[in-house]
Amino acid sequence: MPAWKKFTWFTLVAAGTLLLLTFLIWALCQYGTMGLLEVTGPIRIVFIVLACYAAVLPLLAIMDVYIASRRPSGKIRLPSKYILVLAAIAIIIPSLLLGWLVPAPSQRTGDKAVQLLMADGTGKYGMPDMAVTFWTINPSQNTLKWGAGGTSTIIREEKPSLQHALMLRDLQPATTYRYSLNDGKELQFTTPPGKGQTLHFAVGSDTHFGASTARHDLTGKMLQQISDPAHGYQMFFLLGDKVELGFDDSHWQEAIQALSATTSTMPTRPLVGNHDTLFGGLNLDQEYMYPQQMDVKSGSSRWQRIDVNDVHFLMLDLEWGTQSYSAEQAAWLEKQLSLIPREDWCIVMSHCFYYSSGGYWGLWDWYDEKDTISELAPLFEKYGVDLVFSGHNHLLELLQKNNVTYAICGAFGGQPDPERSYVSPASIWYQGGSPAAFLDVTLTADNATITFRDPDYNQLKSLTVTR
Repeated sequence: MPAWKKFTWFTLVAAGTLLLLTFLIWALCQYGTMGLLEVTGPIRIVFIVLACYAAVLPLLAIMDVYIASRRPSGKIRLPSKYILVLAAIAIIIPSLLLGWLVPAPSQRTGDKAVQLLMADGTGKYGMPDMAVTFWTINPSQNTLKWGAGGTSTIIREEKPSLQHALMLRDLQPATTYRYSLNDGKELQFTTPPGKGQTLHFAVGSDTHFGASTARHDLTGKMLQQISDPAHGYQMFFLLGDKVELGFDDSHWQEAIQALSATTSTMPTRPLVGNHDTLFGGLNLDQEYMYPQQMDVKSGSSRWQRIDVNDVHFLMLDLEWGTQSYSAEQAAWLEKQLSLIPREDWCIVMSHCFYYSSGGYWGLWDWYDEKDTISELAPLFEKYGVDLVFSGHNHLLELLQKNNVTYAICGAFGGQPDPERSYVSPASIWYQGGSPAAFLDVTLTADNATITFRDPDYNQLKSLTVTR
């Protein structure tokens, strides 16, 4: 056999094996992949098949050499066409996957719209500090003019940048502020009320912008209801899975453009979900939802504490489950819980749920998440957490366990989950198959009223929790 044919045969086999291994190692090193593999059965099967392929291909090649060497002529006649086909497949599949996924987060689709995002920490008047944030495809240096009444403050960025976050600190309660970027259109927002006043906020999760199965028209209607001054919402929390594919910037472009009409005029805090982080998506989420110029006073860009006087929000990073619940975050959470007075409202928010009804989908139990329950529920009970809001499961549910009230509100436009086949013992009300709904929460000194509302603002269910 000519030397060049042998060289080609060995090169194809080696290249196929190395490319498969390269893709697997790269994918496993990406943030969130272990949770993806643990929870999503079909993806796990794909990874197992590719790993087996990478192991079997060189073994088959060795067998091919052995068989060829045993032929009566004594000459090794290579290659076997079957091995060549397998090697070609091993080259093509990882090449396509790497070519699609690796450069995707850097392929930006344009400027991102303005949002008004709450930051970790609180100003001296008991209000959360905020930031006017946006992202530009080319470095730019911007000026923000803002103030209340007849006062005005000008903030100028020190240098051109792609990420932009202009901080608004030490805000007064129940005050309307206006702001304009580069002398453009003037926008305004109103801060939450002072101590002892009723606090009214909205919670949603799982918009899945970019998914063909999502109902973005219904998401838009709910955003309009939330931003309608007649309904009097003072804050908005979006609990993750804002986009379908975190590595696809076009999904972020679509999401932020749709959200901005509400999030540019209402104090908002988005959380990171499992879909948001896929294959480099975490970097995009942080650039768009918590730029590096934003203050971090107690937590991080992925978990924060937000206070409104004697109401305390602890925003956690729980995506698939406890895979992202690091020792650092766990220590931070327990410290914050220990500092919050028992007579104050304490509210925990995260993407992944704790107690929940559901079913066995994708080779995983999508109900009563064992790890989050075992690691976090005892802390909630020990330190007197009042309310826990989550998404992840695309359904609506109220649950109560050991004096803690849980609500699942993962129906902000994403495709509904199948009807439940498992009923959580903690469940007190459930609605599945609903294409869209969000939470309306009203807090007084002693009562919390939790109301599920559909896109037309109809009440689906209401529960009042009294302390």
